[in-house]
Amino acid sequence: NGEPALIQIETIYLDTTDFLLFNEYLGRRNFRYKIRLRRYGHAGVFEPNYLIEMKIKSLSISSKKRFMLPAQYLDAFLKGEDLRQVVKETNQGLVGAQKTYKLIDKLIKVNHFVPILKTSYDRVSFQKKSKRVRLTVDHNIVHHKLLGKPQTETLDATILESKIMGATPKWHKKLVNYLSLLRQRRFSKFVTGINSLYFPERGKYNFYDIEQPGSEEIPPRILDSYEVLKTALKLDDAFPIGSGADDDSDD
Repeated sequence: NGEPALIQIETIYLDTTDFLLFNEYLGRRNFRYKIRLRRYGHAGVFEPNYLIEMKIKSLSISSKKRFMLPAQYLDAFLKGEDLRQVVKETNQGLVGAQKTYKLIDKLIKVNHFVPILKTSYDRVSFQKKSKRVRLTVDHNIVHHKLLGKPQTETLDATILESKIMGATPKWHKKLVNYLSLLRQRRFSKFVTGINSLYFPERGKYNFYDIEQPGSEEIPPRILDSYEVLKTALKLDDAFPIGSGADDDSDD
């Protein structure tokens, strides 16, 4: 549609200062979520709005809730200021934007979330006209530490993610073999970034070896978060205790 094929993505991830959401990912809790603030650009010029997104995973089912926020209100949003009118004006036509804003705002306040990681990278996307196959290629991935002394780490890898409806096409299998791609059953830019910047002794990519089984003792803040989300997202009354064994790729 006349727009550039290559875009720049900048994502800010929120977490607690003791890495609550990071550790929940490592533990593979059947219920977990993350909050990220994302904006898109080209040639160093970014769009005027951030996409504020909450991604929830409950019993292997993932869902996303999002709304748009003008960049000039980002600090005010993180401070918990009332931005309902701004969100309403910015998201006209986006069903549920106000409700999502209230949910994310409450989760930030309940858990005292702060910006902990910024990840920037370039992305090229490909899609068949049928929309049955979508490929994204991410490279030039850089993680920026947002707590304590500033620091950056480069992710020395190119990431190809395939989203395929139905059976995997033969050409896709040939492509993977031809490029000698290494499949990652679990991969997360968020987790790799936290690991490399805050826990460098573990090794940049080595978060598989430190995974912990989901504990039966659920952190109180996770229980509080579940109560906040339960009614709004129509989750089960019983908290889904335990750990999952499903594949999990997440940026």
